[in-house]
Amino acid sequence: MGYSLFIAKKYIGAGRRSAFITAITAISVAGVAIGVLALITVIAVLNGFENEVIERIIGTNAHVIIRKADGFENYREVAARLKEMHAVEGIAPFVFTKAMVISRDATDGLLIRGIDLEKESEVTEISSYVKPAHFRFDSGDTTIGKIVVGREAAFTLRVALGDTIVLAGGDLSASFPLSVVPIFHEFEVGGFFDSGMYEYDASYGFISLEDAQDFADLGTGVTGLSVKLQDMDDAPMVAQAMMVMLGPGYMVSDWIRLNRNLFTWMKMEKKVMFIILSLIIVVAAFGIASTLIMVVMQRVKDIGILRSLGATSGAVMRIFMLHGLIIGILGTAIGTAGGITLAQIVNRFKLIELPGEVYFVDTVPVMLRLCDILAIDAVALLICFAATLYPAWQASRLIPVEAIRYE
Repeated sequence: MGYSLFIAKKYIGAGRRSAFITAITAISVAGVAIGVLALITVIAVLNGFENEVIERIIGTNAHVIIRKADGFENYREVAARLKEMHAVEGIAPFVFTKAMVISRDATDGLLIRGIDLEKESEVTEISSYVKPAHFRFDSGDTTIGKIVVGREAAFTLRVALGDTIVLAGGDLSASFPLSVVPIFHEFEVGGFFDSGMYEYDASYGFISLEDAQDFADLGTGVTGLSVKLQDMDDAPMVAQAMMVMLGPGYMVSDWIRLNRNLFTWMKMEKKVMFIILSLIIVVAAFGIASTLIMVVMQRVKDIGILRSLGATSGAVMRIFMLHGLIIGILGTAIGTAGGITLAQIVNRFKLIELPGEVYFVDTVPVMLRLCDILAIDAVALLICFAATLYPAWQASRLIPVEAIRYE
């Protein structure tokens, strides 16, 4: 390996008579570097968006959600049992129902969620998405309950702070739903919910737990419990354990299962982008192969002399494989350094702005992960190594006598 590496490095700086090959080598290094840089930067951006989506989902939903079809009065006892589990960090009750919302200028349907803001802050970040800050359902002198309306829903309903809206609901599960008399409750718009996720901002409204119990005619019961775990990645396993502990009648879901389609789509997007951008490295690998083929043609005499001095075909093959790998390592190192630097610059200085009305972030988010960088480098080096095999094999097949006959 010693003299093979020495000769391979010597061929990299081949001198004036090989200026063209040197230029092709530089282009190959640049091609690998650009491919690695593009891969690291794009994957970092996709990771950033994925992380932002997860934070928004976790901000509005707990790690584990426990529900019962007809609600349950003994939710305090259930909560006490769940708190005995080591993985549980916080629990909050909620009431979930649907309602028709009637404002002065429009009508729309909303998913109404009744929460206790103080307990809810232990399991989600909903309070941080409510404007104005430090909102409370029991603040003010109004005699009617307050409601927090999603930003997009408020735009559709054309309501402002202090406006009065009416929630209409009722049990439509009866045999003759047309004979059911709707239940009307007035609420004052006390705040707006802005999570940045359109699906939530356009379809959710929040009222106090007591108002929701009254509206849904649940008495002192609730429809579910939100549970926060110490490690959110353990949600599927903990949810299964909770289902076994609580027994039949309870439905236990975790945040990963509830958003499975979204996460599957994001993972597929990363894989597709990885494959597409890897083609840049593949193109650069053809440049490495071309460079090696030209080097082999130029170094026929050297190969003949080495073989005559006792170098094996394997040693000759190693020379050109190492030659190609050095090009790949240089390109990968430059691309890795450039990709990390570019990603950090974009993240620190917020160079790329996004329209806030379209995206849930104002600038492109970036998140570098060591495992992704190592995977990209490994793939780049593997492609470069594969590009060296055919030229190196051709060099190893040269017969010493034929190589130096006309020299």
